[in-house]
Order: sequence, then C-alpha cells, then structure tokens
Amino acid sequence: MKSKKLSRTVKYSANEMYALVSDVESYPYFVPACKSLEVMSKRKDGDIIYIDATMEVGYGFLNEFFTSHITLNKKKFTIEVVNNDGPFRKLNNYWQFLDIENGSEILFEIDFIAKNSFTGKVINIMFERVFSKYIYAFESRANKLYS
Repeated sequence: MKSKKLSRTVKYSANEMYALVSDVESYPYFVPACKSLEVMSKRKDGDIIYIDATMEVGYGFLNEFFTSHITLNKKKFTIEVVNNDGPFRKLNNYWQFLDIENGSEILFEIDFIAKNSFTGKVINIMFERVFSKYIYAFESRANKLYS
C-alpha cells in the first residue's frame, strides 16, 4: 500500500479551501489527469453531503474510470473520499481544513492499493510525481479564485 500525509499552510481561510476542494464538479478544469467527472447522486443530511461521482482520469496513453464515494462535512471542514473500483483495490483520501492566524492549515492523507494490472503498476511508479502536481493544482486554483 502507498500512503502519504501532507500538512500545508495557505493564506486562505478553512472555509475557502473547503469550498474549493468540495467543488468536485470543477475538477476537470484544474486537477491534473482529471478528464471528466460526473455526479451520479448527491444527498444532504444536516451538515453532511454525500456524493457518488464517476471520474475519468488519463495520463499519457492510460485512461481509466472510477467511482468515488465522497462525504463532505461543512461543519467540521472535512472531506472523505473512498474508491473501490477502476485501477484501485483501495483508494482513500481525507482532507481537513483548520483556521489559523492569517489563513488555514490543510491536512491531506491518501492511501491506496493499485490493482495488479498494467495500469496499477504505472500508477505505483507515477505516484510521487502525480501527488505533488495534484496538491499544487489546488493551491494554484485557490490563488486564481481568492487573490
């Protein structure tokens, strides 16, 4: 299993960063390798929103679809994502946004197990490179939206 934890301080509020990351329908416009995203279902229960979405990702000659089960908690500024299909046997990621003086702290965790397939092997090899681009994409998007 591959996993990574990241803590990053940004000049934007926890609410602004939560809003940016929870807007999954905008991912095709700025997230690397995200070619499309379709929300299949969305329901609200109090402060929590549950979304099922299918994302198409492509990198070079590889192209895959996978379904995400997303839990958005606006009260706690957390986002949990669970995937169990596509090129992954397991893919979980977790975001938390905390207000601090002059901005917010972003906590991000990702754990995944790629399937033992050609695509899975490529994902394992490319993990570090794609991960750093992924985080940078959200920071760049925040700069465009909030500066």
